[in-house]
Amino acid sequence: FDPARPDDVLTAVSAMTRARGRVIAVTSPAGGTGVTSVALHLAALAARRLSTCFVDLDTTWTAGDRLGLPGAARTWADAGETRESLEQSALPIAPGFRVLLAPRGRGASDRYQIAERAAESFERVVADAPPGDYIRPVLEGAHCCVLVLPPTIPAARRAHEFLDEHRGLKWAVAINRLGPGGEVTRSGLRRVLGCRIAVELPCCPSLRDREDEAALLATPWSRWARGLRRLYDALENA
Repeated sequence: FDPARPDDVLTAVSAMTRARGRVIAVTSPAGGTGVTSVALHLAALAARRLSTCFVDLDTTWTAGDRLGLPGAARTWADAGETRESLEQSALPIAPGFRVLLAPRGRGASDRYQIAERAAESFERVVADAPPGDYIRPVLEGAHCCVLVLPPTIPAARRAHEFLDEHRGLKWAVAINRLGPGGEVTRSGLRRVLGCRIAVELPCCPSLRDREDEAALLATPWSRWARGLRRLYDALENA
């Protein structure tokens, strides 16, 4: 205790007693599986009831183009060390949540801390976490994790190896872009994965159209949206 700075005690106590938000990490063993779309729509669902932040950890591509944001938009790299500066870097998005964009082309060694820092300010944090050396502390710091993969046996094999590397965590497996013409059965995928499948999300043309418009899916009545709602409810009850 410094008698010359009594307010420091109140600040320290407030930081220690502040309730932390839950982090949902969304990832995949490989790129191009729809992780960003799943994470963004989970954030939109969470934002209906709770203060929510989507944390972009993809420093290769970033979610800026997906959301139609300008290249000069603020990122979490622009934030300082304080909670307030991170909140100021969180951009408001139309569905009612905030977005912390990743800086493109920057292999930030401290990006694993961003979701944890955002949880100090928001009740729900949904992290778009592409695979990489940084990812273990992100997954271990999450309340639960979602693994997104396409409905193929090779993808299921990679997912099995990924899950085996990150044992002891709460996982929900989502099969994305399920469509007609495939020969793989649910039981076949489950056998290769070695675990149950939480949800199957079908191909959704309206979602692709909205992606072209840099927007999120608005209708809640598509099979894809209904499946994602079931996934979100399961994550909240985890």
